[in-house]
Amino acid sequence: MTALQIIVTGANGQLGMEFKDLSKSSDHDFTFLSSSDLDISSRSQVIDYFKDHKVDVILNCAAYTKVDLAETEKTKAYDVNANGVKNLLEAMSDQCLMLHYSTDYVYNAELGTAIKENEATYPSNVYAASKLSGDQHVIKSNKKAIVLRTSWVYSSYGNNFVKTMLRLADKLPEIKVVNDQIGAPTFAKDLASVSMSILNTMLSSEDISFFNKVYHYSNSGQISWYDFAKEIFAQADKDILLYPIPTSEYPTPANRPFWSVLDCNLIQETFGIEVLDWKKSLAVCLEKLG
Repeated sequence: MTALQIIVTGANGQLGMEFKDLSKSSDHDFTFLSSSDLDISSRSQVIDYFKDHKVDVILNCAAYTKVDLAETEKTKAYDVNANGVKNLLEAMSDQCLMLHYSTDYVYNAELGTAIKENEATYPSNVYAASKLSGDQHVIKSNKKAIVLRTSWVYSSYGNNFVKTMLRLADKLPEIKVVNDQIGAPTFAKDLASVSMSILNTMLSSEDISFFNKVYHYSNSGQISWYDFAKEIFAQADKDILLYPIPTSEYPTPANRPFWSVLDCNLIQETFGIEVLDWKKSLAVCLEKLG
């Protein structure tokens, strides 16, 4: 197979960093672009970049992810999460492939049933609305692009819940964590591996029916943030007092969904993806963190 020219936007984020690790054992040529290398919200920058570089695949990890700050920085959120996606779609060739990453926050589903890709979207904060707008650009485009919606992403890189809990455990005698928001964690390393499997399927198939659609991926499981914290401390052998609290006792500027469990059957059936157990993936991450 001829080596593909793959660009990774948002290269310094959790998922971008996992792609950097993965690229070391890949036959493809990766270019990692931070926002200072390529500001996807700038249409002229994006157009010029694609004129000057051969791009076979876009892994669009770039995003404005400051969920609470987005409530007062709506323009910034939409510039990256919506207009940035539109710019990439416009600039990419008809032969180019794009995997665009999105969020469980676009839903506001009823408790109890895993959310399917065709579930009605109802974003309850600015961040979620901006991400949904970007998703819709992909879905409505005629380009070879898909949306991968995920949830509760963590990694050994960047800022995330796992690293925050470990840091707080070394500073505080007790921690309170919400127990009425239910979802499934996603190890960014798993998401990166899944992405490359999907890419390989796309390259080896003549089928174009899987483009311009949404697919879900998270690790398997159904837990609260409190459950997640409890397992982090158990696996990391941290002796700390942990108390469950309702969301009402931890108010934030942006609303969060109470139910974020994603149904991952479609991605399994379409691309033959294995969905890994959340506890096992957490163990891998904690081992890397040492």
